[in-house]
Amino acid sequence: MPAPRFIFRMTYYADCARFFADKELRSKNHHQAQLCHQTSYASIVNRRGTDFQTPCGRAINDHVAFYFSPLTSMAYTIHMGNVDLVDPNGVAQGKATMDDRVFFVAGVDKFANSQLQFWFSDTACNSKSPPPRFESDVSKIETHVDWGLFDDGSYAASIKEIGYAGVTRYFANRDEPTRYQDRVRKRMAEFLVRDAIPLTMFDCIITKTDWIKAQVESMMHRSGVDLPVLVKRGCYF
Repeated sequence: MPAPRFIFRMTYYADCARFFADKELRSKNHHQAQLCHQTSYASIVNRRGTDFQTPCGRAINDHVAFYFSPLTSMAYTIHMGNVDLVDPNGVAQGKATMDDRVFFVAGVDKFANSQLQFWFSDTACNSKSPPPRFESDVSKIETHVDWGLFDDGSYAASIKEIGYAGVTRYFANRDEPTRYQDRVRKRMAEFLVRDAIPLTMFDCIITKTDWIKAQVESMMHRSGVDLPVLVKRGCYF
């Protein structure tokens, strides 16, 4: 039987207060958008609002985007100090760091019986050459995503409390073997939830340090939200 599959949403820890107050995570294009810190490349985000769409004709930015592991090329780029942290007013706050990032984690199987509209892709949704393929039937996820690149030994980032066995720590492209030649894009396959996702869908929140955990739990308790917050340094570079 295939291992349980999980999705991960990375965000700046201070924005959790807004999510807890709203009891959901909303898409960038939501009609009541959540003004949050940005840790991304603006050109890519803008193209996801205009150039790239799901099969229903909606922009990628109409969805809350998740990845299938915490160890992604974007997380590594942040870890290397290559991405700015921009506050909700558009003011740069210096370079982002993975130390203050948290992950919202949800099991894919929960979506099979939900009323949420979603798609999942086989590669990152930032390129048209070739374009990603989309699917919305959870029963097909084992064949749609190239799990051989996730379940390839040298594991890290396990979360035993929820049954997540972890992911292969390596994701860079290589000439040999052939299946590694497009590994970066395939490891950035996405799970897209249209408009918003309620906090009740999540299994836990992951932090890197005890201090961030304490901050998140304090915000949570003020809002009446109850989710496990786990310190998992192995989910970070």
